[in-house]
Amino acid sequence: MSVKVIFGFAFATACLAVAYAQLAAVYSNVTRTEDCSTWSSWGPCIFPNPEDKRPYIKQLTPVCQKHWFYKFIEKRYEKALNSFFTYLASVMKSNKPCGMCSYRQSCGFGGPRQCHVSPFELEGGRSILPFYVSEKVCSRKDLKGHSQVDACHADYEALKENGGECRLWPSKKVNLTGVEPVFQQHIANLKWYSCIPQTIEGKKPGAKKEKTCRCCCFPFRVNPVTFKCEHSPGSPPAPGMQDAFDLD
Repeated sequence: MSVKVIFGFAFATACLAVAYAQLAAVYSNVTRTEDCSTWSSWGPCIFPNPEDKRPYIKQLTPVCQKHWFYKFIEKRYEKALNSFFTYLASVMKSNKPCGMCSYRQSCGFGGPRQCHVSPFELEGGRSILPFYVSEKVCSRKDLKGHSQVDACHADYEALKENGGECRLWPSKKVNLTGVEPVFQQHIANLKWYSCIPQTIEGKKPGAKKEKTCRCCCFPFRVNPVTFKCEHSPGSPPAPGMQDAFDLD
């Protein structure tokens, strides 16, 4: 696969990942190996919180912001990435992590592979993969006792504007003009979420019923009875998945 194609898909991964903060794992699911001399501490659990106005990249630790992979994404796709992140925050009704969408990152530095340096800047070069970014789903412990297994609540009417009931993606509200045209269709075709409608009874007698969308991020789906997230059969496991499902 060519460098251009890999980085094009890296941005596609970025869009998928802003929803659940898993920017590198789809194409570079690397554990914290000895290729790098050090790995940063695990960063905060990132989630498109409507109350947090910071761009996605700025929510990473300062150390990870200096890593070549995130520097590349920010330099080349910042506007599109921020547009996607803003859109997600605008349709989400949940202000706490949910839907198995919140991840945290650790970035590799130094070592024989010079993990934090761009492969294009190294004498003799280096393979693009892995990106040397390790990620995992945030567990209840990471979230200080909060579980993100419950499916997210998303704005029913806002998602309907995308052309279907509980259709979260693609959306014309996201500006992808900064992305190479050849990759825009790949991004539009991403299946990174599972959303289903739910009718909620009014809190007061005689109150009008309301519809909401309940969503989980890939590789999870919404259980239509419990409205909790469960792993989609046949899908790859998410790093840290078992800890995230542990409710003890």
